[in-house]
Amino acid sequence: MFSRHDLEAIEDKSLVSYRVRSKASKGRTYKDTEPDYRTAFQRYRDHILHTTAFRRLEYKTQVFISFEGDYFHTR
Repeated sequence: MFSRHDLEAIEDKSLVSYRVRSKASKGRTYKDTEPDYRTAFQRYRDHILHTTAFRRLEYKTQVFISFEGDYFHTR
C-alpha cells in the first residue's frame, strides 16, 4: 500500500508539466485531517462518487446528442 507522499511522488513523475498536482491543492474550506493513504484529489473523487445525487444517476441511461453540444440527457 502506498502512502500519500508516495502517491504524490508518482504524480510528479507521471503527469505532464501543465497538470495540477494534488499536493498543490488549497485544501478544503473546513479543515479536516488528511489520511496518510489518499491524496486530496482522491478524496474529492470519492466524495463525488458517494453522494446521493450521483448515485441517483447510476441506473439512468445517458444520451448524448451531438448537435446540442455537451448537454447530456437522461432517460
